[in-house]
Amino acid sequence: MGKPVETVTPTGGHTRNRRKIIVGLAAVGLLLAACSSSSSTGTTGTTSATVPATGTPILVGQIYPATGANLALPEAGNSLKASIAGLNSSGGINGHPLKLIQCDTAGDANTEVQCAQTMVNDHVVATLEDNTFSNPAQVNSILHSAGIPRIGINKADVTDYTNANNFDFTGGGILSLVGIMQDLTSKGDKKISVLIPDAPLSSQTHLLLDPIATAQGAKVVNYVLVSSASGDYSQYVAQAQQNGAQGMVLALPNAQLVQVAQAINQLNPKIDYATGIAGFTTTQLKNLGQFAKTCSFVWWTPGIDDTANFPGLAQPIATLTANMQGATVSNMTSTSLSSWLAVHAFYEVMKSQPGTPTPASVLAAFTAAKDIPMNGIIKPWSPGVDQSAGSLSNVFKNVSNAWMYRISFNGTNTQTSPSQLFNTLAGLPAATSTSST
Repeated sequence: MGKPVETVTPTGGHTRNRRKIIVGLAAVGLLLAACSSSSSTGTTGTTSATVPATGTPILVGQIYPATGANLALPEAGNSLKASIAGLNSSGGINGHPLKLIQCDTAGDANTEVQCAQTMVNDHVVATLEDNTFSNPAQVNSILHSAGIPRIGINKADVTDYTNANNFDFTGGGILSLVGIMQDLTSKGDKKISVLIPDAPLSSQTHLLLDPIATAQGAKVVNYVLVSSASGDYSQYVAQAQQNGAQGMVLALPNAQLVQVAQAINQLNPKIDYATGIAGFTTTQLKNLGQFAKTCSFVWWTPGIDDTANFPGLAQPIATLTANMQGATVSNMTSTSLSSWLAVHAFYEVMKSQPGTPTPASVLAAFTAAKDIPMNGIIKPWSPGVDQSAGSLSNVFKNVSNAWMYRISFNGTNTQTSPSQLFNTLAGLPAATSTSST
């Protein structure tokens, strides 16, 4: 069966400081989950059926920047279409295909609001793999008021975390940064440099990161602002080595990160460095040579090509490459894998629900779901079971999976040890144990 996809043009104190910083970090590029450089054009054959779905379609949506001057994420949309195509060709959900309504925000704040209203007007029962980093507060307000759950949302703003209708199987963009710092401090690095994009709100980044570093027994000794207009990235690597720094947190969009990586290859600094692997394809890692082989990578999912340690990756790889034009395991990033996992989770939760899905029934089902099998790629997921973020619990709410992998690259393939999971919430001030809502 074809893939029902409709692309629409939209119509119709300290706590406050920390909240502003989260918005700012997302705006300047620290939403590491959205740093994909791939433009490949799906998915989860999650059922054992071989008969294509032919029943009444179940409407789901996606709000994301397919285009845009600052951060376009075509892979996010292409991989979600592919994942849904795979599910539909395998029987859909109890014979009902998913019909995807996508809305391209172009990264514009007003268009994000219009897209949210489009989802309400078109009566989607949920959105999958949203990326709304320009006007997240208003988008959350509109979708929450309509009772529309957001599955696999890429959290970048405090309202993404506090909206109880949002269900993410990762810890979101800002906890990604916490995990990168944790990786360095686990090596004994106590003096840390943080490389971030040169943008107005970056000057306040210390309000969030300094107490997090302290909680990890470390100190940020350099905040290095990296300009996208620079022709000399070696200066930033040199700045990052000042004040006795032992490790570098590379919290940059993919284009700048590649430039810094090339400068590191040229300078060969005697300092550790770590970043998220989400925006890299394996082809890109091969081209980065020594940097890729010596960098410490972390992410919420394993390296997409590591089927040796994670046999469950074979299914999304097969689905995505079969349904996404030009896609290979070498040119996809973790973005594609996240899209597959969002569709997979939606299927696993809704396959046992009676009647026609509605926003209310999807919300109730995800709130009640326990230990959703995630194909062995990540831990079984309980979307309604939240973990405490300690003294930052007023900022980081509704975090149901805080576990990250450590990932390495051997020059040919990524390698992810299943035993190398670590809890990012342990890197926050006064973190406490898991509690159920």
